[in-house]
Amino acid sequence: MAQLIQRPQMRYYILGDALSNFGDYALFLAMAIWVKTLTGSTSAAGLVMFAFAGGSLLLPLSGLLVDRFRRRPLLAASYLLSAAVVLLLLLVKDRDDVWLVYVIMFLYGALGSVTGPAQNAFLPTVVPDEERLGDANGAVQAMRGLLRVFAPIIGAGLFAWQGAQVVVLIDAAVFAVAAVAVLAIRVHEPAPTRIAQPLLAETTGGLRFLRDAPNLRRLVLACALTMLVIGFFESIAIAVVTDGLGRDATFLAVLAGTQAVGTIAGGTLAGAVIRRVTERGLVVVALVMVGASSLLLTVPTVPAVIAGMLVLGVAAPWIVIGATTSLQRRTPEDLRGRVFAAFEFGVTVPQVASIAAGASLIATLDYRLMLVAVCAVVLASALILGTERQRP
Repeated sequence: MAQLIQRPQMRYYILGDALSNFGDYALFLAMAIWVKTLTGSTSAAGLVMFAFAGGSLLLPLSGLLVDRFRRRPLLAASYLLSAAVVLLLLLVKDRDDVWLVYVIMFLYGALGSVTGPAQNAFLPTVVPDEERLGDANGAVQAMRGLLRVFAPIIGAGLFAWQGAQVVVLIDAAVFAVAAVAVLAIRVHEPAPTRIAQPLLAETTGGLRFLRDAPNLRRLVLACALTMLVIGFFESIAIAVVTDGLGRDATFLAVLAGTQAVGTIAGGTLAGAVIRRVTERGLVVVALVMVGASSLLLTVPTVPAVIAGMLVLGVAAPWIVIGATTSLQRRTPEDLRGRVFAAFEFGVTVPQVASIAAGASLIATLDYRLMLVAVCAVVLASALILGTERQRP
């Protein structure tokens, strides 16, 4: 990984990806707090994330867009448009303007549905050595894991210190710099090839490719099933700390830091593990580790919970890294945008649903029962994936 990051194009790619994700993570929590401040309603604040998630409904069309244009300028354009959309939040003045926050967050999510597939489709061009794709995805996920912990804190802190307008201006600036970083990447991108097809057939090309690819179909199914329960951790974490350990909710910061350490370690080691067990093997191992971490979190002692969060921190990015690397290696260049759009749609919708379901279930179910359910589902996913005969 160290050799990979020495390449200027990889450093620029990671910089652009890190800045765009920093913008995302810092904005989400700050906007939710802002809406809560303006309206006094927790439900209204929660709708901020659902408005953003609504943009993912455009993923099928976004994937087609990614395959019709060169990815580097498309990425830069999506970052610049994100900056422009974010600046529209400066128009929000009071609670009567909250509807505008929802509209803007939906547009922001729609642009994100272009950015995600474009980033994953573009990375193999930045890293032409296919054997290094696992290392590259590991570096990206390690950085994202770190940002996922600290960027929301920074965004909320800036909001409390200087107000929403400063957060908006900084976020827009971050996206502008991300666009510059992407444009600084010097690689050759072939012109997109296009086959004359009806729009519906062209749009669903990625979905049909995944359906017909023996080595990818179960991979996507296993990831989708896992996402149906992985969102439970958003609600379970609070119960683990307050009910299980009997500690104040501020102890969540310790668990978040532990998970971040695991994520960095997992991202760093992922490429080496892939070279030993393949991408599918990495995902299977990661799913088993998520099951083990779920059981560890049921034990009401600090060492067990810390160990569980550390294991979860390693395993969660391995699922993404293994699946992403496998898709990058096995998908034709002209289909990568649509394949990643189909994959992201297939895992994003279940994850959002599981977050909502977890928030509801935690009010009536013991968190330990929910953790056992998570364990059962992820082990079933590992079985689905691990028992398929590998085809060349």
